[in-house]
Amino acid sequence: MKRAFVVIALCAVSVTGAGIFAKDAKQTEDIIRDILSDSGGEKAVETNKAQAGRYEALKSDATGPQNSAGRKSVTLNAAGEKKGISSSSEAAPQISNEEQALLKTGIDFYNSGMYDHALKNFRELITRFPQSTVRDLSHMWMGKVYLKQYKYDESVKEFSAVPPDSGEYPAAVFYSGESYMMKGDHASAIENFEKVYMRFPQHELADKALLAAGRLYLNQNKGEQALEAAVRVIRSYKDRGTVDVAYYLIGKVYERDARLKDIETARRVYKQFIKKGETDERFGKSPLRKRVEQDLARIERIYFKMER
Repeated sequence: MKRAFVVIALCAVSVTGAGIFAKDAKQTEDIIRDILSDSGGEKAVETNKAQAGRYEALKSDATGPQNSAGRKSVTLNAAGEKKGISSSSEAAPQISNEEQALLKTGIDFYNSGMYDHALKNFRELITRFPQSTVRDLSHMWMGKVYLKQYKYDESVKEFSAVPPDSGEYPAAVFYSGESYMMKGDHASAIENFEKVYMRFPQHELADKALLAAGRLYLNQNKGEQALEAAVRVIRSYKDRGTVDVAYYLIGKVYERDARLKDIETARRVYKQFIKKGETDERFGKSPLRKRVEQDLARIERIYFKMER
């Protein structure tokens, strides 16, 4: 156990200058300690409200805060249909039946795997209705089509067409990161993922962006940054469905990273993951649970034979 906290101390010293991960070694140490002692990091967790206050200045930077630049976009469900607006809300921007038909049919084509037909619909919508309130959404769907077709330069181009004053912008930045990641440009991917978290910490993709950056850091043998990303998810997004992924990433850091490797700590993190599954469905029904059990069995078989 002593070695684990030497590792954390190394993390605090060596991780300076790593993009978004301004370090708070004490909170990182507290959360790791709580994970290893059954409390799951809850004592050291900051609420989302506190986290939002910390980044208020970033949210109001010169390029505009999330969804605040005045350009509205229509809210649609997954089928491309307009959602209802409550009587107390501001009137929704209008979308013609023809625009809605083009968008909905394009989404249907996408969901059916008919990607070229989907592109044709979205492109027609953008060309015929350049001022459409669903123009940005059309660019988003085109970008997703290109991702499916492994055309990553084209997908980045479409996501980049979404302006910063659009409600779709945070998601566009996130999917740009995914495009760069799939392309193999990990530096650009991390840059985009970090932008999502730093500028839009309350967005629904912020925690996923942190974890995506963390996995890339781990693959680049930058375990300190990967560990900090996972801890930030536990600290700032404890009520979201990605906490299990954060635990697994922490275990992987201690299992794999050349500098922070501590098999005993990895083992304890995996055991806590499984134990939390008894009371928390996010762990009990996690798609990672089987992998955690396999990883735990493997390291016990290799490193802890004498305990049997």
